Amino acid sequence: MPQLNAPPAPYLTRLLLLANVAVAVALALAGPAVTNQALGQSGLIPVRLSMALDGTTALLPALATLFTHLFLHGGWLHLAMNMIMLLAMGNLLEPLIGPRRLAVLYLVGGLASAAAEWAVSPLSTVPTVGASGAISALIGAQAMLGSRGNQNPLMRGLGLAAAWTAFQLLAGLVMNGPGFQLAIAGHIGGFFAGLVLVPLLTAKRAASGRQPG
Repeated sequence: MPQLNAPPAPYLTRLLLLANVAVAVALALAGPAVTNQALGQSGLIPVRLSMALDGTTALLPALATLFTHLFLHGGWLHLAMNMIMLLAMGNLLEPLIGPRRLAVLYLVGGLASAAAEWAVSPLSTVPTVGASGAISALIGAQAMLGSRGNQNPLMRGLGLAAAWTAFQLLAGLVMNGPGFQLAIAGHIGGFFAGLVLVPLLTAKRAASGRQPG
């Protein structure tokens, strides 16, 4: 009997997971002082980005936090929740779109998430950390791919965006409190990026002969 080619293993998903866990372990071993310093220097602080764009502070270190904040987490529970979702979404998406397109989706989603957080609170001094914005892009992409049908893609995307926004606002009402603030704007921004990007990425993959990568 002919054997079907197995889909490629989602190795980029695992590399991203290992990178996040490695950073968390390294900071835990370094101690609370180093951890707090890393969160302050490499977390996304909207007011620092605003000052950098105004020319008040150095631009490159502030821009770097748009990506470095994706690999920092506010505790083991935060990390575990994000890594479970990363593994679930990555295992679904990477065989479909390939590792290179998954990387684009993840990083652009993280950037869109950071931009949304900054746009909503440009003077905030609270560091934003975590991979959830980038993972929200993966969730948006999977939702868009998984809801294919006869419905117009624009209307489908608008419906998914409205549902995700409502869910995030409700989650914020339930979960936000002293010592914890859900990055609602970041989750919405990342999800929107996934909705917009995945049709472009899958169209390019189809045009290139559906080769993974």
